[in-house]
Amino acid sequence: MARLQRLFRSTLVTPYPVDGTNDEQRRGLQMLWWDTLLSAMSAAFVVDFETLYLLELGASSTTIGARASIVASAALLAPLVGAWLVARSGRRKIWVLLSGGGLGRVALFLSALAPTLFMNPAASVTYVLILTAVRSFMGSVTLPPFNSLFGDLVPAPIRGRVMGIRMMASSAVTVLMLPLAGYLIKAIGGSQGYQATLLVASVLGFAATCFYARIPEIQGEESQRQRPGVFAEGFKSFTHDRGFVLFCIINFIWTLGIQVSGPFFSVHQVETLGFGVDTIALLATIVTVFNVFAVRAAGPLVDRYGAERVTAIAMLLVPLMPVAWIFARTPLTVGLARVYGVLAWAGVHVAAMPLILQISPARYRSQYIAIFNTLNGVAAVLGPLPAAWLYATYGFRTNLLLSAIGRGMGALLFLVAYKRGIFRSSQEGEGPLAEPGTVK
Repeated sequence: MARLQRLFRSTLVTPYPVDGTNDEQRRGLQMLWWDTLLSAMSAAFVVDFETLYLLELGASSTTIGARASIVASAALLAPLVGAWLVARSGRRKIWVLLSGGGLGRVALFLSALAPTLFMNPAASVTYVLILTAVRSFMGSVTLPPFNSLFGDLVPAPIRGRVMGIRMMASSAVTVLMLPLAGYLIKAIGGSQGYQATLLVASVLGFAATCFYARIPEIQGEESQRQRPGVFAEGFKSFTHDRGFVLFCIINFIWTLGIQVSGPFFSVHQVETLGFGVDTIALLATIVTVFNVFAVRAAGPLVDRYGAERVTAIAMLLVPLMPVAWIFARTPLTVGLARVYGVLAWAGVHVAAMPLILQISPARYRSQYIAIFNTLNGVAAVLGPLPAAWLYATYGFRTNLLLSAIGRGMGALLFLVAYKRGIFRSSQEGEGPLAEPGTVK
């Protein structure tokens, strides 16, 4: 019995590392764990079906492409708002709860009501797009306070493993939830099926918010209310930080490459390949199984070898994913292309937060993260604009080829910068232990 209790605790209650944490951090990690599980359950009912929901409501492929730009535009300046709120209040958790965890999830709930409130398809699509923009804005406001609190909650030597386990759990939950979501949509039929999944996602999301509310406000350099000039000082510090500026430029190019193809994977599967929602859900489930193991394996590698090294290697693998999609025509070949994609992306996804926390100074962490996300947001706005025209005029293969080129340029630039030692830690003790993850 004692062994079973230990097994249950190590696999469900506290499966994450707690090396070097205090009691307050351990309590916070436990609440973050349950927030992660419930948020993943919520996302499983939404992410792979958002564009399909819009198509069901009557949206065109051009509208789907415009949606990506609308979402990115709404999120453009939101991280700066989040960073400003942190600097002015010295609080992080409350802004996570009010933005992405609060109003963002209210907007998701309201999205489910579109077919009920509007008989006109164009009005329904517009209504959902507006609420999607609200969700995007609120989710981006969340990023600086969430990442700042995460940096104080999770010690640097275990961040890779914590992120890997969080992503593994999210993927495992998605494996379980996706078939249920696909079944609900098909069993209920029509727009009502999508409404049901959005309502389930909303309930699970609100439950996740309740757990996040119980995370302690860990004290750190940003947990005190700052004088007005500190916010501007953060931007001045950024302009003199050569490594972080280059990091942002490289990610700008990388994001442009992603957005050339990213918004159209689901549309391509439905309109060009003729896949049904059940096939798409099954493929997403199978791919997610592989993602469970990929992100779990990537976590210890990040802690052992460093986030920058893992990122450099993984980024070189990602550009081959859109190339694989060029030759994918059947559910089997699409599945193989997607499996390769999650394996290639695992290192990038797991290392992303440890890397940005490592190279940003703790005092200005929210501002640095806000600037990074804002610049990425600009790329996310610009990318889909020509991408929609390319898709409609030349077909998805052109999008995929240009996407591979853009991703490849970003990967090579990152590799050169890494080899030259440009991405150095901004604070002591932020290095790897060896020295002390939607289709895109």
